[in-house]
Amino acid sequence: MGLSRRDFFFLSMGIGGGAGATWLARQRLRAIRPTLDPASPRLTQDSAYGAMSAPPDELGATALDDRTYPPPRSRGPQTIDLTVEELQVAVGRGRMMSAWTFNGRIPGPIIRATEGDELVLRVRNLGARPHNLHFHGAHALPSDGWQPVPPGGKAEYRFRAGPAGLHPYHCDMTPAPEHISHGLYGAFIVDPPGGRPPAHELVLVSGGLDTDGDGRSDLFGWNGVAGYYMKYPIKVPAGELVRLYLVNMVGDEPQLSFHLHAQVFDVFRSGTGRTPDERTDMVTLAQAERAMLEFRLPDRGRYMFHPHQARMAERGAMGWFSAV
Repeated sequence: MGLSRRDFFFLSMGIGGGAGATWLARQRLRAIRPTLDPASPRLTQDSAYGAMSAPPDELGATALDDRTYPPPRSRGPQTIDLTVEELQVAVGRGRMMSAWTFNGRIPGPIIRATEGDELVLRVRNLGARPHNLHFHGAHALPSDGWQPVPPGGKAEYRFRAGPAGLHPYHCDMTPAPEHISHGLYGAFIVDPPGGRPPAHELVLVSGGLDTDGDGRSDLFGWNGVAGYYMKYPIKVPAGELVRLYLVNMVGDEPQLSFHLHAQVFDVFRSGTGRTPDERTDMVTLAQAERAMLEFRLPDRGRYMFHPHQARMAERGAMGWFSAV
């Protein structure tokens, strides 16, 4: 008996059938593996967890560490160089994307500062079209970043980091969704002057990945790669506080949700508050919206996370936390 994509998606997450449903899904997957295309966004031949998209084979277990783990908290002025380049980037197994990047990667580097610190952002545009740099948050109007930086041009933006919280940055050239969807975005963490309680900190920035050039994302990934955290679960110590900086930068879908299996989390909307706005197992973010989540995974084992938009989950946005 055949297994539909929808049946497989829900069975593989154990909905309605528990361990038996998961076992059934895996048995049926084994039966159909020989017919699967390794480049397909639906399923992969080496699926161990009900995977539907796989990362590039050349990416190992530490390849996304600088996108997953934020830099340590710091104080004082910073000068940051961002270079816009238009490159072919591997975003899935056998899948390349014609990307526009900050510093050659999707998303751009995680920028972290303390509220009130002075930042100088120096942008150089090596691309073939105008780009720019816009930060969310509060800053002086001359550094708002809407002015185009022509090909071969440079620009400098100066402002004081604030308010404390989590903010995206991105190219804001018109049409902005096109520039964001090509990869020109990143996460900006602003710490309060007194810091936050100690925690194991993680960053997940969602993005749409258009590999066929038709203007619509056909893969979705966290931190620029489809299926990566399903193959390489994010390890955290069991029972200890985890702080997740979550940013939605999918440019061609109206919203994205984030659901954590088997646990709940505290939600700090935009990370600007010091007390939780709610306690839940799912949060929904509009385009460029973000949240800071805090949780503990009490038992050793794997905890799945994914959007509840099935198309996104099926095409690369499923992943795991591994409590060790």
